[in-house]
Amino acid sequence: MKKPTLLIAVTLLLALAGMPLFDALCHAFSTLATGGFSTRTESVAAFQSPLIEYILILFMFVAGVSFIQHYRLWIEKRPRTVAGDYEFRAYFVLTLVATLIVAVTLVLVNGTPIEPALRKALFPVTSILSTTGFTTADYGLWPPALQLLLLFLMFAGGSTGSTAGGLKVARMVLMLQVVKREFRRLAEPRGVFRIRAGKDVLPEQAVSGLLNLVFLALAVLLVASLLVSATGVDIVTAFSSVIACQFNIGPGLGAVGPTSHYGELSSFAKWVLSFCMVAGRLEFYTFLILLTRVFWSR
Repeated sequence: MKKPTLLIAVTLLLALAGMPLFDALCHAFSTLATGGFSTRTESVAAFQSPLIEYILILFMFVAGVSFIQHYRLWIEKRPRTVAGDYEFRAYFVLTLVATLIVAVTLVLVNGTPIEPALRKALFPVTSILSTTGFTTADYGLWPPALQLLLLFLMFAGGSTGSTAGGLKVARMVLMLQVVKREFRRLAEPRGVFRIRAGKDVLPEQAVSGLLNLVFLALAVLLVASLLVSATGVDIVTAFSSVIACQFNIGPGLGAVGPTSHYGELSSFAKWVLSFCMVAGRLEFYTFLILLTRVFWSR
């Protein structure tokens, strides 16, 4: 199934669920491109339709899956290969676990009924993890622990080879393996341990590149957060706005939460965040090399 087929499917399903055809087409484009733009100021919350939310949840999740897995599923007809892919399984488990944590918290702390709690949890988790950025509720009012969980999901992002932003789930899995290997090296100094991406052994050069990329992402995050906070905004707004822009999420927390916008920030802060958006979308190396003397001296 190619993107035009998915586009038609999303549009028709949204229209059948009660969304006007023009709105359905716009939201279908935005969903599959993980863009997050809505025709309504209140985003998806404006439609007040659980069915529309479930449709978007499904296709946001699909949009966050690697194009390689789409090819294997729809062209090669190999669903077992897709289900066995380490990144797809991690992406699915991360979505499931985060949803359960949020839903249980909403039920126990806020007294939300089970079905609305699951939907209110699943929608922002899928939206943020796929970096689509649609919203149905102000999660800035949720308990701080849930807000921190959503910030972590912004870091993770979608799958490698998808249109989603973030560091990508595969890199998060590989980073966990790197940490695990270091513990094993401390316990067994003479042991030889390899980092594996599924069944493939990752070359040490690739591991080094992974660590450098994560360091660059954190360095940009730290410097940009300091610059934005220097304009007078609170720490939550500064930190979350940089994460949201750097990893192309859209809404953040605080003054740039899901029911707010970036219009109140200063011009300097907007320039900093614009830099973060470009750097994050190009995955740092491609953009930041333009700022080095080595590039211009060649």
